[in-house]
Amino acid sequence: MTELEKLRIVAGYEFLKHIRRRRLYVILGLTVIAELAVLILVPVLGDGFPDNVMVMAALLSVGPSLATIGAIFFAGDAIAGEFENKTGYILFTNPVRRITLVIGKYLACYASVILLILLGYVIVCISLLAIYGSIPIETLSSFGLCLLYAGSVLSVTFFFSSISKGAMGATVITLVFIMVISGIIDGILMMTGQPHWFMLSTNGDTISTVYGGYELFMGGMGGGGMAPFEMETPSIGLSVLSMAIYLVVGFLLSIWITKRRQLA
Repeated sequence: MTELEKLRIVAGYEFLKHIRRRRLYVILGLTVIAELAVLILVPVLGDGFPDNVMVMAALLSVGPSLATIGAIFFAGDAIAGEFENKTGYILFTNPVRRITLVIGKYLACYASVILLILLGYVIVCISLLAIYGSIPIETLSSFGLCLLYAGSVLSVTFFFSSISKGAMGATVITLVFIMVISGIIDGILMMTGQPHWFMLSTNGDTISTVYGGYELFMGGMGGGGMAPFEMETPSIGLSVLSMAIYLVVGFLLSIWITKRRQLA
């Protein structure tokens, strides 16, 4: 059996594991709830839906953004779990290279997250078509950015999973790194007028800012000029570069560390 065939088996088996897990359907439910909350609360709390379809599209991107966070819960135990549960004694002693196992697990996690993101954007497109009768072309760009962001989040999670003793530790560390540490540093850099395109939290913002930037969003919600500091919309090109770096470096590091990590 070739290594490619082994990779297909590993990826297929891991994907089925995700499909059977309750966490997939919990995150699917949360994605739907997030989208419904926007569709219900925006017209109720405001004066109907925004006049600009771009503003509403940016608001609805909360669902796909939430879906990408699901990557953390899928990948937190991908590597750490094998060491924590001692299943690595069975997996890693089989004639399957560790690099094949890591790649297969990564592909399975990515496929699961893509399902979540697709659901989010199906709801976005149906909602925009029903309310405005049109779907902005930027929605396609937002979809692509969301897929790239999900890949970068997966790679970062795999990295922390490869160095953590347990799955819970890997999940918590990744959540803190992305949602707390990166967010705080991002906010400080933004307030002081420093470049912040390389922060993962900023990269996630591009999923919604691609529709017209912070200015259009704030103006469309009646908050134009209310920010205590200038909010400069991050460059999409630089954010794409940043996410690509997170994706590649995090993934390669997770492979390198897993290959050298001892079971005991």
